[in-house]
Order: sequence, then structure tokens, then C-alpha cells
Amino acid sequence: MSIEIIAIISVGVTMLGVGAALASLIITGQNGLRTEMREQRTEIQEQGKEIRGVKIELAALKATVETYFRVRVDPPMQPAVAEPPGDYGAD
Repeated sequence: MSIEIIAIISVGVTMLGVGAALASLIITGQNGLRTEMREQRTEIQEQGKEIRGVKIELAALKATVETYFRVRVDPPMQPAVAEPPGDYGAD
């Protein structure tokens, strides 16, 4: 074999080795990203549950405050009709 053929083969083998190394780095990186994405999805779902709980508690607090001030501020209920039915022409 001549030196040129040996050089071409060695360059080809080196390129294959570099390609395989890059492929393994890419695959490893993607697997790491997938794992992180699963963990983040779990965290987001837990935070969503917490937010729903806070919304429910806030709605209950809002209803309590509205009821409290409605009872304190609104005047007492008056009857709708002040006179007996005979006074306004009912036969």
C-alpha cells in the first residue's frame, strides 16, 4: 500500500470516529433534555394544582367579604307593599 492510500484511510477512520463521538454527544444531550422536560412538566402540574387551590380559597374569601359588607352596609329589607291590598282597588 502506498502512503497516500494509508493517509486517506486514516483520515476516513478519524472522520468516522469524530462523527460517532458527535452523535453520542447529541443523543446524550437529548436524553438529558427529555429528563429535564419531564421534571419541569411535573413541577408545572404541581404548581397548577396549588394555583387552583389558591383560586378556590380566594373565591371563598371574596364571598365572605362581600357578604360581611352587604350585611353591614345595606339597609334592612322593607316589605314590598306598605298598605293592605284593600287600599289600592283590589276587589
